[in-house]
Amino acid sequence: MAKLKIFTLNVWSGFRYNGLLKLEEYETPEERVRRYRGLCREIRNLDPDVVFLNEVNPMFGYAKRISAELGYDWIGHMGVSGVRAFGLGFPVNLREGDVILAKKELKLKYCSSRHLGGKGYCGNYFSFHFDNLTQGVLGKISVEGREVCLCCTHWIAAPKVSEDNFAKLNELCEKWRFDKEEIYAAKKKLFEINEVKLKEAERLCGWLETQVGPEKPLIVGGDFNAEADWSELIYLAEKGYRRLELTDEEICTWDPRFNTNLQKYYVDETKMKQKSLYHQLDAEDEMPERNIDHFFVRGIEPSGEEMCRVAACEKFESVSISDHHGLICVVNI
Repeated sequence: MAKLKIFTLNVWSGFRYNGLLKLEEYETPEERVRRYRGLCREIRNLDPDVVFLNEVNPMFGYAKRISAELGYDWIGHMGVSGVRAFGLGFPVNLREGDVILAKKELKLKYCSSRHLGGKGYCGNYFSFHFDNLTQGVLGKISVEGREVCLCCTHWIAAPKVSEDNFAKLNELCEKWRFDKEEIYAAKKKLFEINEVKLKEAERLCGWLETQVGPEKPLIVGGDFNAEADWSELIYLAEKGYRRLELTDEEICTWDPRFNTNLQKYYVDETKMKQKSLYHQLDAEDEMPERNIDHFFVRGIEPSGEEMCRVAACEKFESVSISDHHGLICVVNI
């Protein structure tokens, strides 16, 4: 058996995703560079064999730079880029994708990618969409002569359909003086987006069934924007994917208690009236600490040496390196 160590992190684009010609940005370019330096430090310290990164922007430049600095090979696919042909398009600062890095001896190769959710098209060189798109990126490595498949994915964020959130809609409607009719509209939006999230799970599983034979080890990781007991992740379990359980749950991958970027930028949005009741709920939904980044495996049996824990929680020059914390696992192949 061979041990494989994998690290995943949504590196955070730093965008508000408002704006047509150029997206609003939370932070200064200097702050983004500082976070990048912190990420490189964390990866060097953790020394993973494989790295999954979400919200890499600009994807090609970022991936080429970090792979060269750290000595990894890389593959990736553009996930969100608006209206674009090669380098020209708008928003001018949006060229976001998902990337897999692997140590050179693992002989990383690109296999395919799959659009999972949202309306429109996004390729590496051409795109046309005004909706948020999500995807999976599939690659493979060689571990002591055995092929291991790797899928990095990023799903849409949305509050859960629950009685608690229905009750919160009533409270927020009264607090912020929205029209009562917005309660119905917000509930409808909740159900619609949660259908999208379930469709993401269905498309991911269906795609991987066609790409990866049942005899091959498969590791799926990334930002699922869902907790383990949400319906979309239960669907993965029902399809035979085993979620790696956290060995330490003192801190979460999404945790406003400890993350400086959530404390600095996200808390303020709960203190102002949003453009709709649904968006008001969405802002409030960012505040609870949650584990929304995960690893799922198929064709890999549990072992005594298996491990999964939250990582990259340490601040770099007093700032968290993303709005997420990372996740690292060790599995035996």
